This record gives sequence, C-alpha cells and structure tokens, in this order.
Amino acid sequence: MQTSLIQAFDEHGDGLVLRGHEFTWNPEKEGTNSPHLTYELAYKLVELVLDRYKEEMKQNPQRVVIHKTSRYWPEENNGFCQALKKHVNQYDLIALTPQSTVRLLPTNLYPPLRGTNFSVEEVDYLYTTGYLADLRQFHSVHVPSPLQIADHDHVGYDTPRETLLNEIFILTKMNWNSSKMGGLWPITLKFSRLVGDIMREIPPDREPLSNFKFYM
Repeated sequence: MQTSLIQAFDEHGDGLVLRGHEFTWNPEKEGTNSPHLTYELAYKLVELVLDRYKEEMKQNPQRVVIHKTSRYWPEENNGFCQALKKHVNQYDLIALTPQSTVRLLPTNLYPPLRGTNFSVEEVDYLYTTGYLADLRQFHSVHVPSPLQIADHDHVGYDTPRETLLNEIFILTKMNWNSSKMGGLWPITLKFSRLVGDIMREIPPDREPLSNFKFYM
C-alpha cells in the first residue's frame, strides 16, 4: 500500500504538507518501481491541495506548477489536468529526472557551468550543479550530470522553456537548511523526500501538522 505525500509552496516560499490518499502499487505487474496514480487519484490529489490552499489563502492560485520525478502516464496526466482546469487559468506539469547518460563534454579542464541548459528535440537538460565561474570553484567530487526535464503539459499560457528552466534553477538555491550555493534538486522535490521520511513515522490515525515550518 502506498500513500501520496504532497507539498505545496506559494510564491513566498511558504508551504503546506499534506498526506494524500492510499493506493495499491504492484511493481511486478506495472513494470516499474515508480508509483503512478489513476485518473481518479490524480484528480482527488489536486482537489485536496487546492481546497486546502483556498482555505488558507482565501483565494485560488493564479498558476500551478507540478513537479514530478517520473514521466506522467496518460491516465494520471489527464486526472491532474481535468482537476486543475476547474480552479486555475494557468498550469504547467513537468517531469524532472536525474540521469547520467546525456552529458556535455567541455573542451577545457572544468565541468559545464552551473545553469547550462540544452535541448534534444522536446526534452530539456539543465545543469543544476557544475562549475561556478564567479567563484572559480566546483563544489563537488563527482562529474556533474544535468537533470532531464520533460513532459511539459500546460494550459492557458504556453510558459516559455526559458522561464520554466529559470524557475527550476532558482528553486535549487532555496534550501534554507544548507549553506551550499545550490543543489541538484529544486526545493519542491528535495524537501518532499526529506519530509516524506518524517511523514512515514506518523501513524495513519493521526493527522500530520500541515505547516511547513514544523519540518524544517
């Protein structure tokens, strides 16, 4: 049995931590260890988050961006989109995946600059780690690999690729618990994993505290 764990951030960086619905996932049957939602569960998940957002903020958001670490399956994509269309005029669905099969090979002695991006057809790649030219430093012991950014689905306004990549890049520098210049993951996904570890220790019969500050 799986439980969906959700974090929602507003434009000020304030967040909500919510526990979603339980669902069954069989990796052998589905052919992947990465859980995916049915249409109904994806729809309910968006409703849960936006209802709570409206309860806290007294209004619907103008735009919603969903970050996910695996590609969207058609059924869950449709569920997300149909629910979002009820509440917001603009949304973007984005899949961000770590990978090591696609890299740039600079001709100098340094790894690619942090912030470098390139595209292969409809798939984008963004170096969220790499050489810091202003400091003339590289804060890692491993050869950096770019994040793969794919499955961009949208409505209302076709957000330019440059804007989406810049937003992701900015979010990699928002880990207030670290003195590092930035990390591989945007904070939306970095903290979802850390908070998920805490949430798993909360019994099912207890409602977790929703304010993000309790998990810092």
